Amino acid sequence: MWDRSFRWQRMARIAAGGFAVAALGAGAISFAQTPAASRASAGIAEISRESNPDSKAQITVSVPASLEVRRGGLVYRENQDGSGSIVGRVIKVEAASGDMQQITLLLTPAASGLVAEGGKVRGAAPTLNVEHALRLLVSPDIPRDEATRARDAIWPAVEKAILPGLKDRLTTELTQSMENLAPEDADLLNATVGDLRKEMAPLEEQLLNKLANRAWEVIGVSGVAEGVIRKAGDGAKNSYNDAKEWVKGWFGKKEEVEKSNRDFLTEEKATALRIALEEEVEKFLKDNDREIKTAFNKVLNERRKDFIQKFETKWGPKLYEKAIVPSWFEGEEAVIAAAESYANDFARRRLLTEKGGPRLLLAYALRTSLDISDDPLLVIAPAKTGRVEFEWIMPRLAKDSR
Repeated sequence: MWDRSFRWQRMARIAAGGFAVAALGAGAISFAQTPAASRASAGIAEISRESNPDSKAQITVSVPASLEVRRGGLVYRENQDGSGSIVGRVIKVEAASGDMQQITLLLTPAASGLVAEGGKVRGAAPTLNVEHALRLLVSPDIPRDEATRARDAIWPAVEKAILPGLKDRLTTELTQSMENLAPEDADLLNATVGDLRKEMAPLEEQLLNKLANRAWEVIGVSGVAEGVIRKAGDGAKNSYNDAKEWVKGWFGKKEEVEKSNRDFLTEEKATALRIALEEEVEKFLKDNDREIKTAFNKVLNERRKDFIQKFETKWGPKLYEKAIVPSWFEGEEAVIAAAESYANDFARRRLLTEKGGPRLLLAYALRTSLDISDDPLLVIAPAKTGRVEFEWIMPRLAKDSR
């Protein structure tokens, strides 16, 4: 009886073992088809690739310690449309000489060999606030380049829609202001002009002498004689006509005869004199530019407080209300349209992809400024330089550490 029971128990154990093995095999087959199994397999493969120091997928590069790279940080590649793709991660961070760190990157199998012929690892520190985010979005172009784009897009609208009206209104207001100056304003301007004339008196005397000499060179004795003869002839002719009219008046035939009053100089001489005097004045201003500016600045600096006070309290507000405000409202539609066009262009170039998704820099700026992550941005790009180098996308400024 015991022998039979023993044999039965042994058969039961064998059957149970076979069933367990079959169940484990079936479970293993089912588990192998789950996402968890895929992730586990990928993890094992990553561990194997990370432990292989000769792998082409591993890149070592020196970066500034201020970039604050940490182990586990992701590495991206910027696609043609501006979006980003994850192509690796940081597997090692070691201190290097000075303020540098040496980091080791492990690229994904698909990106392995991406920088086999050389490349750049471009980095940006975390965007801790909105200012950092905006600074990043205009990188790698410096803000001056972006400002130039904005000027070229908006200024033509300002020049066409606002400036003409503004010039006309400013001219009108200034003319009317000069014609209707308040007594205290007139006193200030008269005193300033008087001071300026005193300061420039030596220069004024020089200019008058030069103009007189140049005028005599152009007109000469012959020109003066010609002018005297012309005026004398006109005078004699007019005297004869006056006598003739007087005589006719006795017979009741009085007529009005147009008097002759020709210019002293002929038209040719007058034109030559005008051109010569203009040239002399232009040359004098050029030769004495420094002295004139010095005298002008000296007088204005002495009256600077008075002019600033007048402009801030009276002239400035009046020009703003009478010229700037109406000119802006007259052309604001065109300027706003130009600004919107620039904003759309900026969004296409810096913010959004063709499909409407965020570009890599925008996504990173939002991620860090919204406290989703404070890891620095690392972007890798191939370049046939024979080595892998680091390049800032957005370097830290001195004020960032304060």
